[in-house]
Amino acid sequence: MKLQKIYLRYFPPGLAFNYIKNNNTEEVKCIDVFDLTIKSDINMVVQQLKKREPKIFTKDILPQVYELLEKMQNKLKEPPKNKFYLYKTLQTHILPLTNVDFNRSGQKCITGSYDRTCRIWNVETGDELNVLKGHENVVFSVKFNYPKCDKIVTGSFDKTAKIWNVSSGALLNTLYGHTAEIVSAEFNKNSNMVCTSSMDGTAILWSTETAQEINSFRQHSAEVISCHFNGLGSLVITGSFDETAMVWDIREKNPVHILNGHDAELSNCIWNASYNLIATSSLDHTAKIWDLRQTKSSLFTLKHNDEVLDVSFDYTGKIATCSSDCTAKVWKENGDQMATLEGHIDEISKVSFSPNGCLLLTCSADKTARLWNVNDESENGICLQILTGHENELFSCAFNYTGDAILTASKDNTCKLYR
Repeated sequence: MKLQKIYLRYFPPGLAFNYIKNNNTEEVKCIDVFDLTIKSDINMVVQQLKKREPKIFTKDILPQVYELLEKMQNKLKEPPKNKFYLYKTLQTHILPLTNVDFNRSGQKCITGSYDRTCRIWNVETGDELNVLKGHENVVFSVKFNYPKCDKIVTGSFDKTAKIWNVSSGALLNTLYGHTAEIVSAEFNKNSNMVCTSSMDGTAILWSTETAQEINSFRQHSAEVISCHFNGLGSLVITGSFDETAMVWDIREKNPVHILNGHDAELSNCIWNASYNLIATSSLDHTAKIWDLRQTKSSLFTLKHNDEVLDVSFDYTGKIATCSSDCTAKVWKENGDQMATLEGHIDEISKVSFSPNGCLLLTCSADKTARLWNVNDESENGICLQILTGHENELFSCAFNYTGDAILTASKDNTCKLYR
């Protein structure tokens, strides 16, 4: 194998090694460095990594690894940014936005819309770089392929997903096979597979290169609204309106685990940073945390007074939930509640931790997004800032990779960039 590039991941701390294998296929190997702190001895960290992965941490790459770990450690020492200002309004969509995503460097972002397009933007200038046209209905899901971010997958209500080249905007492949709207699509870490989930009750695994179906997951009895690979790309989780989440081995037709415990449709399901826990959120007013080693029942249940619309982990293990009850809540790794975040006057549809886990971003149908302190015990749960300016409800929000920029997407046809 020939090493092409090493990618640095600040939060959670880690490295990704991009290789060309002997058969000329690409492979990305991700190595977590979760135990790196501002006080860590870099020499000791490197020795531990060498012992853990001797075939990867060879003598010739160690100088580069030292340099990247020092950059990571310096990033951990930086005080978190907690004040943002409206930088640009991205406004060329002619219908409401659906979802947004930053690339790894934070220099580009993408937006999906009811106007049937995905648009690529330069974050620094606010310029529109390309319009990805070809879908015949709403573009609902938009995702870069991390860590390379040279491709985009879009999932549409026209029952197809499309794969695009980021630099040229060229259409690379169209994925045909679903019989109803596609609502979620993402790449695995090696970018050689895409998983899509659909209102037809299925999730499908595709080859990025050939656009051929690799496997299909058809055991759900209702719409599948979420799908996510684990870090190795060997497992996929799916969440459904049939009140269950399922864990699939990508090589098998039947699920290896069925997470059964909710009493209403799921709104989301996600992995934690270590890929050993799963969170599910549901319209039954709860979210549940599951351990892959024990899936007959959830570890614990997190409760709201109304439908739980989203759930998120930070890399240290904290959990955030948001609800139609106009609140978000932050929970410790053991399920104990840390804070209730009150201030929004309409349902909160999305919740997202900053990359370092110090801030929580919420977006709401009340036309605002809010930033909350979820780090300092003395001020935990304090609203630090209200991001205003949209003229209609917000559908989506996201931090960039380093946590110093925020995107919000709204029914008012615009996306706002805060820095």
